[in-house]
Amino acid sequence: MSDESKFFTGIVIGAIVGAAAGILLAPESGEETRKKIADKTSGLKEELDSKFQDISEKIKNLENEALSNFKDKFYDVKGKVKEQYAAISHKVEALEQELISKYKEIDNEVTEQSSETKNV
Repeated sequence: MSDESKFFTGIVIGAIVGAAAGILLAPESGEETRKKIADKTSGLKEELDSKFQDISEKIKNLENEALSNFKDKFYDVKGKVKEQYAAISHKVEALEQELISKYKEIDNEVTEQSSETKNV
């Protein structure tokens, strides 16, 4: 349970106990006491509804913020991966061209040595 939930629960319990004790200890008739209890209960219900709405909004905002942060990080990582892929791809192409060039050089050398051997 989070600290905010504990605090909220404490406030609710304290309000209920305080209201009940105040009403029950008041020197009034049973009908007046019941009316006060109903009024206090209605007020507490409205307060709880309001707090619930506030907490719901906070949760929605946190969810939206978390989703937004995730999207931002995802696109950052995606961009970096694309850059790294492009760099690696360029290096592979350069290496491929170098290997082709080396192969041609070796092939030319072999051809030259083969023709020199035939001439001897």
